[in-house]
Amino acid sequence: MTPGAPSGTLSGMEPWEPSSFAWRADVTDWEVSSLHAAAFRHDQELEPWAARLHQHSLGWVTARRGDSLVGFCNVVTDGGRHAFLVDTAVHPDHQGSGVGRELVHRAVQECRASPAQWLHVDFEADVGPFYLADGLFRPTAAGIVKL
Repeated sequence: MTPGAPSGTLSGMEPWEPSSFAWRADVTDWEVSSLHAAAFRHDQELEPWAARLHQHSLGWVTARRGDSLVGFCNVVTDGGRHAFLVDTAVHPDHQGSGVGRELVHRAVQECRASPAQWLHVDFEADVGPFYLADGLFRPTAAGIVKL
């Protein structure tokens, strides 16, 4: 571990080491499953992320520090005017560092260059300020049901 690095950070990297962001970059099922489990605090289960992304997504944004995937968000589409921002995840060791905000900004930027006319996002009340900051999204009424 690098002297002075916060304990528990991925690979012991300095918190100011810049992240590299990419649109539609290759990811493995294992690394997205691991990140998702850490970010959403659930048991890790290997899921077929790569197949889902290529089948249903307009694109996705990755954030890496070194070789480690530290952030991810996915933009699924109806194939027409609507796109949906889902699965925004930042590893807990990197939350609050601006990675999530940059993921969302880059997703919006890429969507503006696509045929999509609307980008939707649903969120729990406690993360509302994150999505509504910077004026990117405006609050709307929506419904959801857990299946």
